Amino acid sequence: MSPAPSLRLPRGGRLRALLALAALGIAYALVMQSLGWAQTSYFAQIKAFADGDAQIDRYHWETRDKSWYDGHFYAVKAPGAALLLTPVYAGLDAVGADRLADDAARTAREHGRSRWHYSALPVHSYGYSVARRDRVQSLLERQSPIVWALGLVGAVLPALLLLGMVGWAGQRLAGGGGLAAAVTLGAGTLVLPFATQLFGHLLAAALAFGAFTLLLRERAGPPRLGLVALAGLLAGLAVLVEYPLAIAGALVGLYATCRGGTLANWPARLRRGGAYAGGVIAGVLPLAAYNLWAFGTLWHNSYTGAVRVSGVTGHAQLGLNDDHFFGIALPEPATALELLVSARGLLTIAPVAAVGVYGLVLLHRRGRRAEALLAGAVALAYLLYDSGYWTPFGGGTPGPRFLIPLLPFVALGFAPAWRARPALCAALLGPSVTLLLAATLTRPLIGDPDSAGAWARLIGEDLFTNTLLSAVGLGNGWATMLPVLACVIVAFALALPWGREAGAGPARAANDVPVALAALALWLVVACTAPALWDVPAVVTGDGGAAALFAVGAGVGLLLLALVGRPARNAPVSAGTALSPLQRGDTEEHEVVPQLA
Repeated sequence: MSPAPSLRLPRGGRLRALLALAALGIAYALVMQSLGWAQTSYFAQIKAFADGDAQIDRYHWETRDKSWYDGHFYAVKAPGAALLLTPVYAGLDAVGADRLADDAARTAREHGRSRWHYSALPVHSYGYSVARRDRVQSLLERQSPIVWALGLVGAVLPALLLLGMVGWAGQRLAGGGGLAAAVTLGAGTLVLPFATQLFGHLLAAALAFGAFTLLLRERAGPPRLGLVALAGLLAGLAVLVEYPLAIAGALVGLYATCRGGTLANWPARLRRGGAYAGGVIAGVLPLAAYNLWAFGTLWHNSYTGAVRVSGVTGHAQLGLNDDHFFGIALPEPATALELLVSARGLLTIAPVAAVGVYGLVLLHRRGRRAEALLAGAVALAYLLYDSGYWTPFGGGTPGPRFLIPLLPFVALGFAPAWRARPALCAALLGPSVTLLLAATLTRPLIGDPDSAGAWARLIGEDLFTNTLLSAVGLGNGWATMLPVLACVIVAFALALPWGREAGAGPARAANDVPVALAALALWLVVACTAPALWDVPAVVTGDGGAAALFAVGAGVGLLLLALVGRPARNAPVSAGTALSPLQRGDTEEHEVVPQLA
């Protein structure tokens, strides 16, 4: 029997992991996106909190993500992210952030085709007042650098924490591949574009996945109700940031309650469930306090009374989320398919996510049934929830942003997948990172249904989003994108298993390449044809921009496949060398034995 794989990185591996994640963090932080309604809604809420109020009456024309209740406007956002960022905003205000932001915005506009200057805002969104529209237009441009600074804490930092936890969990569950899993999640999924924008999705996902990570750690030793309660607290705080995280919190709660060895011990299960529930209650208490403070009741929340049409008053028609249960009806199979394979579908823009599902099957076969079932349940639950929501893609975003909570759980499968089939992972990572980088560096808040074609056209026009270099006068052409691309390449160089010695054995690697090529070809066929099912321009209907971008993505996939699957010169595996089950790709069920220091 081969020795159990180590669950801890060697000293050099830890340094490499830190450098890889730091490179991704720099890539995220360099990008300074334009603002959309969600970001301005969060910012209005933060400014209101800094004023000591919950109402955004002073700022409501800056956003359309707002609600109206009892004569006042409110941000249509859970308060958690704003509560976290209000002290950050107060600190920025104290050091003169407004003046610095004005200077940065002016410099960016004068030295490039500024992406913060809004030239065609619809006047009907501003009470049909041209003067108000022009004032808000200028204000949004000047606020963009401040929102970027808030995003360093509200998006970049949570993204890095999430990647670190996925890497740790992947290392523990698969005995290796944790760093490759973390970087795949950070560069090959929707984490990449959303780490550069002030949304609450990554903060909420980090809290919910942090609850799971604590429980995974607790399962490695004797039962500790304190850790179970702390996991519940994180799950409750995730709901404080994003209401739909209650779904993940409930499923993680089942995982907390049903620890191995307690399945037939009802008193132990009740104690664990009670500890977790107590933590959840503590985590959502601030939400109850917010509802009382803002609305005067526990039962009203910011989703209720969402503005559907602004009109002259700013609240001419309400009820945007009032149909069914806060806008959620029964799941629609056609919508679920659209979420996966349409022009902005999850598997169209990030096909490497499918490898995560394959990896979860490997985890289940190798004895980590509870973790694999939890991850699969979270993925299925969010797909069902989103397929019943009235706006499943969440507006003009690069992909289905309401599926972000499932990504770290699916990413648990990246670690065993990289060890068992590195060529497959590399082949599908290529188009994923290509498309998501194209979105992030051009227009992630896409309004065009043919997103890939629109991104390709912007690249062809040399018209990229602003970066930190734009704010100091270097424009927004290719030169300002190169540092971002270089950081992603560095992260790949440090994290991915280059050569067969780091993954499967030679025989397995040889079998892996045809599978990888077939998977890449299948993605290419689906990406080129499926959007036409929804009357969206596709390659088969003449979208040459999308064709070019898909071709580049396939080429990057082939390049990564060649580099990962190349024969190793320094670590040949002889016929008598014992391979671990993960290296052999065995499918027999067995337990990975923990080796704890």
